[in-house]
Amino acid sequence: MIRIESNKIRWGLSAVLALLILFGTYHSIFSLAAFLICCLMIFFFEHESVLLQIFFILPMANIFKLAPGIQSFFTILILLYVVLHLILPRKATTVIIIFAVYVIIGELFAGEFNLFRTIKLICNILFLSSILNSEVKINHKQVFLSYIVGNIVASVFGMMDSSFFRIVSYIGTTELGNPEIGEEIYRFAGLYADPNYYAVGLIIALCLTVILFHRKEITLFTLVLFFVPMIYFLIQTYSKSAIIMLFLPLFVLLYSLHVQKKYLAVCILVISSAIIVILALTGQIPALDIVLARLMSSDTSEGVDVNALTTGRFELWLMYLKFLIKNIKPALFGVGISTALLNGYAAHNTYFDILYYLGAVGSFLLIYSLMSISAQSRKIKVKRNFMNYSVMICIVVMYFFLSELFYFDPPFQIFIGFLVLNLPVKNIVQSDESEMLFSALQIESENKTQ
Repeated sequence: MIRIESNKIRWGLSAVLALLILFGTYHSIFSLAAFLICCLMIFFFEHESVLLQIFFILPMANIFKLAPGIQSFFTILILLYVVLHLILPRKATTVIIIFAVYVIIGELFAGEFNLFRTIKLICNILFLSSILNSEVKINHKQVFLSYIVGNIVASVFGMMDSSFFRIVSYIGTTELGNPEIGEEIYRFAGLYADPNYYAVGLIIALCLTVILFHRKEITLFTLVLFFVPMIYFLIQTYSKSAIIMLFLPLFVLLYSLHVQKKYLAVCILVISSAIIVILALTGQIPALDIVLARLMSSDTSEGVDVNALTTGRFELWLMYLKFLIKNIKPALFGVGISTALLNGYAAHNTYFDILYYLGAVGSFLLIYSLMSISAQSRKIKVKRNFMNYSVMICIVVMYFFLSELFYFDPPFQIFIGFLVLNLPVKNIVQSDESEMLFSALQIESENKTQ
């Protein structure tokens, strides 16, 4: 199997794939060329080299197609990887097979069968099992960088819509009425169809950037180089949840700077944040002004309107909850993953989606499957702190407001969550100092011996 040892070659290949996918919005031959290159890599390259490229192109999956409205090449690549490199822990094999059969039987009983949705859901679980395994050696730094840079590149591509690059024809445009002046504005979503789904990847990428900085695997300059554009893109989503969740990576950054005793940087971060807050409150930053207006629209004379605060989601959650309470059979076994949305409305909540489509029995099988394939990872003994839980917190909280069950992202984001969970970060500064002291003592001992 071929292994790419040189980072220059790896990033050069990443650049070629990204450009081919982008130009694929002009002519499908470019997307097809990118797909063939990825297929060759899956067949002939080592696991790590393949996975790093897959993590890099993940944020571009929505435009990685022969044409708008058809299945993404990305789903086919994941299926191909699973077929060729499937690794299942012994305990997980039976339960995943049972889960797959359960899903298919549920569809048959519902009278509808969606082949691609079925493949995507089952492949996501199998793919996570295949990469969350000790047999697959993968460098955490390279995974994080691939994901971070991939999100930034995809964000830049998202701003390049024109008559040549037909980005909008692939992802559509999200509009939002300005609650103050009534005009229509466009919410930025990178290469996603929805800015809220796009924001999850950015928040995770921001957390990963801080973790790499904390572990001294990137410099402060690189951290700023990554942080500034990602925060800019995040603000352009006008997403309430995204702006609120932005406090998570900022808090992690503040903690890291404090632990490393970079007090000047702490002061700069605090003062800069205070200035931005003041400017936002006084209406000097239009994008944040719109977000604040959206947040304040939920504040009524009778108190906080929870439904307005959640942009109508609360009523949808109640609708799904009432349906599940009143209908015992769907509550137990689900309605089948091919069934239409309830009354034509999405739940905008991954956990309600799981219950609605899979029922209590299917939810148990899904959770048990995830626990089985992650058992090995959870046995790793690491001294953890808040930083280790940052990505998992992001996933658990933001998935509560999104329907992620059938999207591309969950297996990758969950894998990154486990990777961060098992990464030594608690005493990294002290350990570096200990290693330096040990090295100095070793050199001194060698000199005395000579």
